[in-house]
Amino acid sequence: METFNLEMVEQSFRSYKAGSIINATVVAKTDRGLIVNIGGKSDGIIEEPEFFNLAKGTKLDVQIVNSRAEDGLVKVSAKRAVDVVEKNVQIPDIKKGAKFDAIIDGANKSGLTAFFGAYKVFVPAGEIEEFYVRDLDRYKGKTLTLVATDFDEEKRQIVASKKAHEIKDKTASRELFWNAIFINKLVTGKVVRLTQFGAFVQVDGVDCLVHNSEATYDRTKGARDVFELEKEYQFRVISIDREAGKVQLSHKSIQQHPFDQGAENIEEGQIHDAVITKILPYGAIARLENGLEGMIHISEMADGYVQSVAQVCEVGQTKTIMIKNVDREGRKLSLSIKMVEQQL
Repeated sequence: METFNLEMVEQSFRSYKAGSIINATVVAKTDRGLIVNIGGKSDGIIEEPEFFNLAKGTKLDVQIVNSRAEDGLVKVSAKRAVDVVEKNVQIPDIKKGAKFDAIIDGANKSGLTAFFGAYKVFVPAGEIEEFYVRDLDRYKGKTLTLVATDFDEEKRQIVASKKAHEIKDKTASRELFWNAIFINKLVTGKVVRLTQFGAFVQVDGVDCLVHNSEATYDRTKGARDVFELEKEYQFRVISIDREAGKVQLSHKSIQQHPFDQGAENIEEGQIHDAVITKILPYGAIARLENGLEGMIHISEMADGYVQSVAQVCEVGQTKTIMIKNVDREGRKLSLSIKMVEQQL
């Protein structure tokens, strides 16, 4: 008398729950993909090309993608099963506080949802950012780095936080910054805010200030003329106040000084045309053709006595001058109109 195999009968009525991992055996190949036996009344199909070369009889794990059979076949994924197995290996470390990446597949008012291996992940709305987030849908499809805050082994659920790991990373980064910072150190920072008086630059999570006077050697320009938001630049540390938590940076100090470049071919006794750019009580500032500026003292404006600078010069006027002195160390030029007249 033929006996019934109870296990085979139970398998023939197996339900296929989406997301579950089961063992499968390759039974056939078609143009559409691999047909696999998944131990029930319906076979499964793997439509992932990278698995098409598996031989008949090959055993492998698959994940149920769609529990509803189409054309008598349940859609399964070998790739997802491998991913689940690999991620499940990381679970012990994640329980100890290790970071993990998850792709967000859902969002509602209470938070975000994702899968990590065989675990369902939930990120409460208050654990996404350090600030209030109104539109949670914008996180769908994005990969977020998280840390677990609670585990439910029985339900295979992880409650996680994006904010917690970012705060921890920022704290560690700031500690490293303050331990390693020193005057004249070269650093790379991202411009995060531009103001009327300068720019705020973030270096290793710490906001530092670049005053307009330290943005460029060009006195007519400021930080807004030199920097772009969200872009990175190199700076030199020029001031540190550890008690107040303030650091000042300089961008111009890592550039070649205009005087050093422009004064290469300037020598005492040379005659040049210069434009008066500023009138002072004791003299005038004049700019040479190469952009360098120098001082014409009131005593060097004429061969005779000059009572007022305005008697001799006015802004925008071009004057023929002689280079009286080149102070390369102090980066200063002394100019003279009188010396030119004396040569005539």
